[in-house]
Amino acid sequence: MIETAVGRASAGRTRDWPDGIRRVDSDIIDLSGDGLWEETSDSVRASTISKLQDHLADHYTRRPGVAALCEAVADWLADRNVAVDPSSEVVISNGAREARFVALRELAKESAVLLPSPWMRDHYDAARRLAKADIRTFDAASGSEPEATEGDVLVLPNPNPATGQLYDAEALDRLAGWAREFDLTVVADETLAPWLKAQFSHSPFAALPGMRDRTLTLGSFGRVSGLNAWKVAWFAGPKELVTRVRDLKQAMTICSSAPSQYAALAGFADAEADLDQRIERVKAVEALLDRLGIPYLRPHTVAFVVADVSALGGSDRVTAACLQNGVRVLGGSHFGSPGKIRITASNLRFKEGVDRLEQAFEALKEEKEGSDEG
Repeated sequence: MIETAVGRASAGRTRDWPDGIRRVDSDIIDLSGDGLWEETSDSVRASTISKLQDHLADHYTRRPGVAALCEAVADWLADRNVAVDPSSEVVISNGAREARFVALRELAKESAVLLPSPWMRDHYDAARRLAKADIRTFDAASGSEPEATEGDVLVLPNPNPATGQLYDAEALDRLAGWAREFDLTVVADETLAPWLKAQFSHSPFAALPGMRDRTLTLGSFGRVSGLNAWKVAWFAGPKELVTRVRDLKQAMTICSSAPSQYAALAGFADAEADLDQRIERVKAVEALLDRLGIPYLRPHTVAFVVADVSALGGSDRVTAACLQNGVRVLGGSHFGSPGKIRITASNLRFKEGVDRLEQAFEALKEEKEGSDEG
């Protein structure tokens, strides 16, 4: 019974699809999500089962989170030059979405939310509306920031949870200077950092000069296979900010799921965890796109590949064609680029999903070549 409760994360969730595309029993392979749905590793499952059998994970935990897990988060940040007190400046959340919600709902009360990623509105919009905040988007690469006043909240998603791309160091330094100048509160959404490729370096925004005392960092436990499905993440920062967000989180959920917290703790201790399998998936998508001559952004993480499908008719046409072939990808209208699609490099049936993508892309190319000749 216990093993069933903490069993494998399901990759193939069914949905009702419109008639004429595929019915629910046709088994659409979903490569569109922002979750990396994989099997939970054997070591994580075994450790969590043991904690349940020992009655450590079958009741409420310490409200901010299991002490050992909070200490592990603090150690992870300390290794990256950010000092936090694990007893008062780290809180374990029920996943990244809850962390984003409580952070914005509490810190952006009737203030402006400054977002340097226009395509990220959907990730924060519910909290923004409840906080009665004004959201102002801008392009961080342009060097032109919007008007700001003291108390406004800069939301900095890095790596970007919608595309997996990093901001460059110059843009980060400029945004840090802007935050200091206008005394902004910063919510640094770094939940995708565990999925970064090894060749890309990442430093928490809170480690930049003058940022530690104004930055709430949101993070996740994504380095171990399957942990994303357990809906566990964290936020950390100066006590003044953490206490406000913690109180709202605890009013909603008291504490985070005990089995999920112990699964995350087991993940921290899993020295064998690596990104090799995920890297191979990204390479498989890149190889497909290279073979068909479809341009794409150089992936910074092992989470997504963003491809430019303008030449194939745009994202709406391509996503429809993919769905007809039994695979779902994310259209660019969801992240501000209607000419692009996003392919999530994770699914228990990933290879079959890539095969279906190839069939859809080849059919679109043949159709386009036929219309060009005509």
